[in-house]
Formats: sequence, structure tokens, C-alpha cells
Amino acid sequence: MEPLSLGEGLLVLEDRVQPGHLVIRAGKIAELGPAARPRGTVISVQGLYVAPGFIDLQVNGGGGYNFEDADVDEIRKIADFHLAHGTTGLLASLVSGPIPQLRRALGRLEEAGHPAILGVHLEGPFISSHRRGAHNPDHISAVSPERFDALVQGFEGLIKVVTLAPELPGAELLIRRIREIGAVPALGHTDATYAQAKAALDQGVRLFTHLGNAMSLLGQREPGAVGAGLDSEAYVSLICDGVHLHPAFVRLVAKVKGFNRICLITDAISATGLPDGMYSLGGLPIEVRGGVARLPDGTLAGSTLTMDQAVWNFWRFTGCSLPEAVRCATLNPARLLGIADHKGSLEAGKDADLVVFDEELRVHFTILGGRIVYRQGLG
Repeated sequence: MEPLSLGEGLLVLEDRVQPGHLVIRAGKIAELGPAARPRGTVISVQGLYVAPGFIDLQVNGGGGYNFEDADVDEIRKIADFHLAHGTTGLLASLVSGPIPQLRRALGRLEEAGHPAILGVHLEGPFISSHRRGAHNPDHISAVSPERFDALVQGFEGLIKVVTLAPELPGAELLIRRIREIGAVPALGHTDATYAQAKAALDQGVRLFTHLGNAMSLLGQREPGAVGAGLDSEAYVSLICDGVHLHPAFVRLVAKVKGFNRICLITDAISATGLPDGMYSLGGLPIEVRGGVARLPDGTLAGSTLTMDQAVWNFWRFTGCSLPEAVRCATLNPARLLGIADHKGSLEAGKDADLVVFDEELRVHFTILGGRIVYRQGLG
């Protein structure tokens, strides 16, 4: 494959924006910067930003399908939909469900083998029924390492993040088991006290799933799970759609956590990219109105957010620099997943997973493994 060069772009590096060229060879970034010499096929991206491709830790679906029940072809369509919004790496999120159903979904995801799907985020079923959000109460399970093993057996390498409620009996053993298979234990859908959440951090929890949503809130005498997330070095994921979190809350989190421990996520559902109407998730009916997804009782049920919009919103909400906003959607999740040696930033030798966007964060190109997989106006 001949080299592909992006010429005269604005390179979004970890700590600055630098004009220059970027040369791709054999699916990797070969060289970049003002002194790089364009080679092979050259595409002018003058006036456009060239950034690492976005990495989304929590995607239920998109474009009309959810990972939980999508067939292999539909799984690929979900991933392709998110590629068009700059996401070159995602975790397929599976909400609480019966173990046989979840295992069938894992099998289809493994079979699909889409290069943008980095693995699976098991969001349940070991969560609090009191903070279940849009999870079907019929499918929430007591914590059991044995049930976890029954769920993941044969798919251990596919599992990257597991969200659980650490206050439930047996959670410490489950956290240990999650770590043993090389996955990240995450705290979420939890009624944990501050003390219980801090104990879970000591046991190995490294991520707070959609901080501020479906967890015990910050109080002046009981800081809750939110307080523990803020008062720690753990990563926190945020749904920055302007609905799940008030912009002021996002600003406060950024001031406390900085820009090295925040991971932007979409929590996107099948309705993402489609008109308002009736949809489903985890066997529950969802109505989308004005782009906001809710259960019949008004509970928020995932989002219709895409990562380009999430980064744009976070940038506007916080007033941070563009590299800081991009870092929260690229390098931070890559570090959490342990893949920052080859993804998450613009560096020679790393995978050529890139997004090219304009000053309003509209995606013009998405490049996956050195190949253009989305071009504005052409799909």
C-alpha cells in the first residue's frame, strides 16, 4: 500500500496545535510535523484539524440497532455509523440481560470482528436495583463471581470494562475476578456510600461510569459515589449531551479532575442518528423526543449523542483548549484500556486512526488503520 499523506493540516497534539503534514505508511503514522515530507497520495487538509480518532468507552448502538440484539451485519453498521462521527475505537456496551442472551451477543460481536470495536463494556447485570436507570429490573443479578464466569467464559479477552455496584455482597471478589481477566472494574449504577466507593477504589476500581448519573450523589455530609470519584485519581466518564449533566457540573468536574482523568462517552442507543420515535433497550420501551431518550416513567435511557458532538460540547462547556478536549476522547480512554502505546495520540509509530474536522468539529475524514473509511459527503 502506497503512503497516504495529509498535507498542511493543523495537528492536534497532546498539549498543542501545530501546523504540519502527517504521513501514513502501512497503517501507521510514519512521520508528522512541519518538516514531514508528504509522500504517495496527498490529501490537502489545509485549515482543518487532524486529531487522533475518538475512543468511546460506552456505546449501546446507533443507526437503528443495539449491540445487544444486532446480528453480525448490523453490528458492523453500528460501528460504521460511529466511524462517520470520528470514533475509530469503541466498546460495545451490553446492558443487563439474561446470561444466555448476553453470551449470544458476545459471540456475534466476536464474529463481526470490526476493527473499530475494541471490546465489550459489560454494564451489569451486577448493579444496584435502586440505581438501575434504564436497566430492566428483571435482569439485574446478585453479585456472583460464579455467574460472572458463566457469562464471560471463552470471551475473557473480549471483555474490557465491567460496571458494577461495589456495595453489594460479594463485590470485592468480583472486582478481583474482573482484574484477573485483564478487564477494568468500573463503579456505576450504584448506591454506594463515600466509604464504600473509596474501599472499591482500594480493591481495584479504576473508572466511575457516567459520573453523576445512576449513582449516589454528592452531599455535604455524605459525599456519596460522586464525591469519591472526584476525591480520587480514578478516571470518570461523562455524557456531555447537555441533558445528562448540566454544563456547570461538567465545568466543576473538569476543575477538580483536570483533563487527564476524564473520558467522554456517548452511551449512544439505537436511536442515535434517527428521528424521534419509539425504540427499545434491554427489553424496555424508550421514547425519543427532541433527541432525548427516556423510559415511560421519565428516566433517561442512554443518549443520542455522537462523539464529535460530545467533544464539541465539552469544549464549549469548559472553555478548555482543543487539545484538552480531544485528550478526553482519545488518550485518556486509551490509557485506561492500556492501549496508549499504539492508540490515542499523534505520534510516529502509532496506529493511523485519525479524524479530520473543521473549527466547528464537523468531521471531514475518518481514517482507520491508515485507510479512509469516511469522507464528508460520500459516507
